Amino acid sequence: GVNADPRQVYLGDWVVVSVCHLDALVRDAEAQQQSITLFIEGLDTGVEPSGIDIESGTLTFELTRDAKNKHIWRQFLYDPLFDPDATMRISAGIHGDRALPRTVGANMSLRLKKLWVDSWTMTWLALLIAVAIALVIYARRSDMLRDGAPFGGVRQPYSLARAQMAWWFFLLVVGYVFIWLVTGEADSIAPSLLGLVGISAATALAAVAMTSPSSRGPRASEGFLRDLISDERGLVALDRLQVVVWTLVLGGIFLASVLWDLTMPEFSATMLALMGISSGTYIGFKLPKKREEQPDPSPAP
Repeated sequence: GVNADPRQVYLGDWVVVSVCHLDALVRDAEAQQQSITLFIEGLDTGVEPSGIDIESGTLTFELTRDAKNKHIWRQFLYDPLFDPDATMRISAGIHGDRALPRTVGANMSLRLKKLWVDSWTMTWLALLIAVAIALVIYARRSDMLRDGAPFGGVRQPYSLARAQMAWWFFLLVVGYVFIWLVTGEADSIAPSLLGLVGISAATALAAVAMTSPSSRGPRASEGFLRDLISDERGLVALDRLQVVVWTLVLGGIFLASVLWDLTMPEFSATMLALMGISSGTYIGFKLPKKREEQPDPSPAP
């Protein structure tokens, strides 16, 4: 490594590999029309050297994580919060071939520091914590996540659709920033997550369209969780309960994948369809209620 401690590196760092008879390796690579690449634990990462010094016999590599070698890095970057270090052995070789063997007395082991903490990292973590606290406080004190403004001094219940949209918004922001801080990856959002965000946004819009003022006035809030799983009559509704449960389950899978594997999960079309059906059922149960609230157009006798 190029740091004060040559045995310690981090993702995005540079490492210098000394190769005996480097000139012969370069000729072999040219003859095979292949590039020289970095090997980790005998696996070809596909990372080409950023510098080749034949005179000193050294290769300089940048420890880069990309879509092609992400599976190799997974075992070393796993669980960065509670297991901050990992040991890995590196070498070099011709792409598609085997790694060069270790010469007697050579050091091939490095200690990977998974999460590099500096002032920039602490700034982002503090910002995320501040956003989380502000979101919770504002959601409790304002009507951002409620069905509407207070009616007659009575605060309306929390909206299931708006709470679901806020849930996925916050998870995506936290997951994106965390993966970016550890790996430097700036394009980590999986396409299926856009589908989940779209489903939650469409559910929120449809819920607003299906909500109309009642002549009896709105139902008073009974608490966050009770509001989410209860219908307009204050009874626990199966359609609402299944939306809450599946949202929590998928959110847990999302957090586990981000915190342990440093990857946002790619949900299948079946899972997206399941969330769409659950949200559609929730909206569908609002339709009869809206029709019941509409006045009868026929004249009174």
